[in-house]
Amino acid sequence: MAVAKATRAERSDPEVRRDQMIDVAMAAFADRGYPAVELKEIASEVGVTPNLIHHYFPGGKSELHLEAVKRACAELEAMFESSPEIPVANKMPANVARYVDEALAPTDRWKLYVRSLRSADDDLRACAVATRLAVMEGVSANHLGTSNPSPEVRAALFGVYGFLEDSSDEWRAQAINDRPKLENLIMAVLIAALTATAADDR
Repeated sequence: MAVAKATRAERSDPEVRRDQMIDVAMAAFADRGYPAVELKEIASEVGVTPNLIHHYFPGGKSELHLEAVKRACAELEAMFESSPEIPVANKMPANVARYVDEALAPTDRWKLYVRSLRSADDDLRACAVATRLAVMEGVSANHLGTSNPSPEVRAALFGVYGFLEDSSDEWRAQAINDRPKLENLIMAVLIAALTATAADDR
């Protein structure tokens, strides 16, 4: 799959140019993986020289990759709805559906997130873990009224999010054509985890 074409930035707009470098990098790293991506191809897509990429990202390819992962994780985190004005009965299925969308596609940001979560690189894994923790805190805020639950609840919710990720990825790999069943399964596991561990947090 070819790297998505980026609209070339004006010379006078360095922030737009930097954003475009990250956007193109997200698509490239998600599509082919870190080892197969070369900075010169990203530079070509954005319409700059490889030297300019090093100007924005002194650490070169590894730094650009980290920034792409940070953006991917931030976008996933931003998808989670925790507004107290929305009933939990509406928020939970909508939140689960959004993340199942990402996993079943899978989107570029999902690929980068999942790989980073399992990475041996501490910085990459820290980004992914922080995203999972932020979502976990949102779930706790939605269902328990606090973003700082007990350690037991925190551990259970951390595991539930891992269940969501792995089950969705396996659903896609096995080509199971029953998305509502997957979403209901994830919500059932979430409710069971909260019921079993959250009595002291209510």
